[in-house]
Amino acid sequence: MTGFLGINHQLISSVKVDSHKFNRIQKRGQMVILNHCGIELRTIAWFVDSHIITVRKWISRAKAVSDLCDQKRSGRPPIHTEKTQLKTIAFYCQVSPLPGCNTWSLRWAENYLKDHSEIIGYSISHSTIQRILKRHAIRPHLHKYFLAITDPDFFPKMEPIVELYLNQPEHLFNFDECTGLQAKSPLAPQLPVAFNKPRYEEFEYSRNGTTDLMAFLNPKTGKVFGRCSPNHNTKTLVRVFKEHVNTLPSDAPLHYIMDNLNTHFNDKFCKAVAELSNVSYDPLKTGFERRQWLQRENKRIVIHFTPFHGSWLNMIEIWFGILNKKCLKHQSFQSVQLLQETIEEFIETWNKFFAHPFTWRYTGEGLHEKAITRFNKLLFIESKQMDIKFLTKQLLLMSNIAKTYYKKVHTKVWKQLHGLIVDKKDYINSIISAATKERQLIKAQKALDQLNALMI
Repeated sequence: MTGFLGINHQLISSVKVDSHKFNRIQKRGQMVILNHCGIELRTIAWFVDSHIITVRKWISRAKAVSDLCDQKRSGRPPIHTEKTQLKTIAFYCQVSPLPGCNTWSLRWAENYLKDHSEIIGYSISHSTIQRILKRHAIRPHLHKYFLAITDPDFFPKMEPIVELYLNQPEHLFNFDECTGLQAKSPLAPQLPVAFNKPRYEEFEYSRNGTTDLMAFLNPKTGKVFGRCSPNHNTKTLVRVFKEHVNTLPSDAPLHYIMDNLNTHFNDKFCKAVAELSNVSYDPLKTGFERRQWLQRENKRIVIHFTPFHGSWLNMIEIWFGILNKKCLKHQSFQSVQLLQETIEEFIETWNKFFAHPFTWRYTGEGLHEKAITRFNKLLFIESKQMDIKFLTKQLLLMSNIAKTYYKKVHTKVWKQLHGLIVDKKDYINSIISAATKERQLIKAQKALDQLNALMI
């Protein structure tokens, strides 16, 4: 048994095998181990789901030559060698294979390779391309959205929000606007569900106007306060905000989580917060100063701002998804008024029957390392989509993580970042030098120098 385990470890560590081959070797190893433990051959065959002759064969082979790999067989050598497969993968996974075409399809690739056989060495069928991709677990036809971290101060801003969720005050509310909700009506009536048939919907529709929704979610109860309006300017925000505050106890401390839309820290909104909190407010010039004032804890109403491009930290977005799925999707609205009435009715139904606490458990663990790993990947592939604004923000983000959260990231990830900053120097400098504004160039160069100083 010791000999077998040594062979198996050697195979795993030094031989590059595909998943099917590894599974076969693993199954044969199970046969040998079970036999060594005194299990009968018939029981072993049942356990590994193989014929008893196969079990006997591999046990004998292991005892004789201590080898569980397939021996070379006679016959034609494989057509698609490892080199050919890698060429096929490199060809099919190109980002822009032809002018104006961003991806291949299997049949397009097959037809193109028939006329350009020099790429692979010969023509290849679409089914063979599919098998090669499947064998290597590559699925370039799939895509998934994600929200990149672009705020250099993302983590210092995230921590207070997470702390609020984990230790919720009595009156905490998530606020946001859901804008541009369309009152759409199909050009033909729907056909209802029939036996073994789905509901049929006309794909063309007419637009009958739009409305905005301002909504407040109480994560402790899950109840929603919402108002529809033709716009979401500062005047409307102040009116709806005051209406919501007036539904709450007059002496209760209130906490609101919002994003960084300019109306959320407008001077008029600050005056409204001061009035409702019964404190004085002297007009402030910059948005940064106004946000700082709104976040102060020395007044009744405290506004907590999520990081820029960090909408996933606002739980009202979850409820907006529920609204779309349960109320708006697949519905017909002949007018804006009907759309507004339907939304208001849905809010009443939600609060009466379906409202539930929204529990937040995520602490941000592992996100620091993920942010660096993603930036490493973008540097490694030398992405053409990287512009100077995004690069500058990422360099500043890396510097801030290195200053404050260095221990939260594995050492090998920091080494990878350092190596890539050195190896991709020309790529980074090409982005910086392409800046159209001198201010952008200076800011990017300063961010790069700052990160280089920390990496030494």
